[in-house]
Amino acid sequence: MEPRSRPLARALAGVVALLLAAAACGGDDAPADAGSASTTAAPATLHGYQREPSLEVGHVALPDVSAGGAPMAMRPPAGELLLVYFGYTSCPDICPTTMADIRVALESMPPELAERVAVAMVTVDPERDTDEVLTGYLEHFFDRAHPLRTDDPDELAAAAQAFTVQWEIEEHEPGEAYAVGHTSVTFVVDDTGTVVVEWPFGVRSREMAADLTLLLSEQEPT
Repeated sequence: MEPRSRPLARALAGVVALLLAAAACGGDDAPADAGSASTTAAPATLHGYQREPSLEVGHVALPDVSAGGAPMAMRPPAGELLLVYFGYTSCPDICPTTMADIRVALESMPPELAERVAVAMVTVDPERDTDEVLTGYLEHFFDRAHPLRTDDPDELAAAAQAFTVQWEIEEHEPGEAYAVGHTSVTFVVDDTGTVVVEWPFGVRSREMAADLTLLLSEQEPT
């Protein structure tokens, strides 16, 4: 019997192939749209994309597992940057590749710059991504990171909407395996709560590091 995810995957394959700034993990069967139609290529000095108008996400806050569930605003301290990624720990390829690329980028930067960058991952699959699972996943990549998780679907939807993130979870029975599709973009947020650049999947580590170095040079550290 053909897996349940195949019919939907075939129907969406052509659409997903056209989405420059998004992808579904492992070729999963949900749409992934980062709003690429409304973005323009950044100046040559940046390797990601800059949206016009820029996304303003400083009002968004989600429970931070590393802080005992206290709300974390999507606005880093003055002079710092916050990298925000929506994904899930069971993703077979795109999510772990993205996390690894970010880790390499940070490790290649001077320590005094890298310490001014924080990483936050928002799980779109809280059913499987318990606090412990999400925390352990991020600890595999980073010495410090912010695992963001909520069981409130409306709270998650509001946060995702602010970032123009889309995701879809395959219908399933409790305990049954299921597929997840989601926008695969890393958002770089400055200390005003503005998304200053977006990295679609495929931006290389050295390009991430170059973008972060440039952006940090334009901010005054505290």
